[in-house]
Amino acid sequence: MKIELHVSKIIELSNPKLETIVGIFQVITQELLPRLIDGIVLNFADEMIQNEDKAVRCERCGSSGTLRWKTRHGEMTKIITIFQPVLISQLQVECVNCNHRYYITRRLLGIAPRKNITDETKRKLGLIGALASFRVSEKITSLFGWRLDKMMIWRCVQQTAEEIEFDLDPEEEANGEADGTGIPIQGIKKRGKELKVFVQNKKNGGIRIAGLSIGDYDKDWGALFRPLIPALQRFVQPFLLVTDGDTGAFKALQGKVRVLFQRCLWHIPYQMSYFLWKDGVKRKSDVWYDCMSQLFDVCSLREHIDDETVIQKLVSLKKRRLNKLIGYCRSSGLTSCASYLSNARHDLFTSLENKLKGYTTSHVERVMRTVNLRINVGKWSLKGALNSTKIRLAYYYNGWDA
Repeated sequence: MKIELHVSKIIELSNPKLETIVGIFQVITQELLPRLIDGIVLNFADEMIQNEDKAVRCERCGSSGTLRWKTRHGEMTKIITIFQPVLISQLQVECVNCNHRYYITRRLLGIAPRKNITDETKRKLGLIGALASFRVSEKITSLFGWRLDKMMIWRCVQQTAEEIEFDLDPEEEANGEADGTGIPIQGIKKRGKELKVFVQNKKNGGIRIAGLSIGDYDKDWGALFRPLIPALQRFVQPFLLVTDGDTGAFKALQGKVRVLFQRCLWHIPYQMSYFLWKDGVKRKSDVWYDCMSQLFDVCSLREHIDDETVIQKLVSLKKRRLNKLIGYCRSSGLTSCASYLSNARHDLFTSLENKLKGYTTSHVERVMRTVNLRINVGKWSLKGALNSTKIRLAYYYNGWDA
């Protein structure tokens, strides 16, 4: 359909600066956009009623081609666009067959009944609210000609997140990484709950978000993995699960799917520094350097080793060095370090022994940084924190866009 639109506007300028011209354009847009929407919707409505090929059924009796005009200029209704809110006329039709009257403006615009925003606009505002704080989002929209209340952006975040679902991709790698991070929750001191993230490694070397939930620390992993069990069962080979040592993720899957458990070799020396502090070892002292250097040597592995004999000898050598380090810690009175390494040693080389990828969760650590850039702004409800994070991670890692 072609529509001819004529606009006549007299403008008065005090100067030819670009800011002045853009300001005039914004004023013109505020008048032009409602007229443009009214004109286009009215033309399509006329064609829908008059053209038998495009006749629509009555929403009550279902008869086709029986609609006639009731009013072309009904009450004004507010519609929110990505540029600004606009007021447009309601178009009302009547069924000749059953005399049922109803408005068709939102139907033609693709907006749900009694709503004032399209799904596309809602997703765009939801993405803005997930990438920046609600107060900053409100300021951003005001910079481009109209002010949108931050609560409107908040609602768009919640509604947009309901459309996003995470799952495993059977075409990608049969291995993934799980980790959690504390998040600030309203009514709870410090970081009262743990955001749990499960990522699947991709064949091209990247990652994608496969699961997300919020719960208590070291608990509630079942809520994250329960919906993923059918997808995990479709993998032919056992699924390699890498964590930072939290066995809750492994226990949530144990007995339900075939899972190989691997301790993250990046986290082992990272967490060892905490246990050295707990044992009273001064940072960067001779003992500290001795323990950390030996542990770095144990956790340093080269990928793409396929020879079975080389793997067996390498694992045997690494285990001997680890046992030597545990003995050193015990003889030096470093009980926390010795206990930590003893608990970790059984799952350090699962990936290497099975010729699989997955030595580190540095990928999921970067995911946590992405989360914290948004989640650290203020205090959250559980639902609000989860929804904002869903949109943010889907945008950065799963290819979702508004």
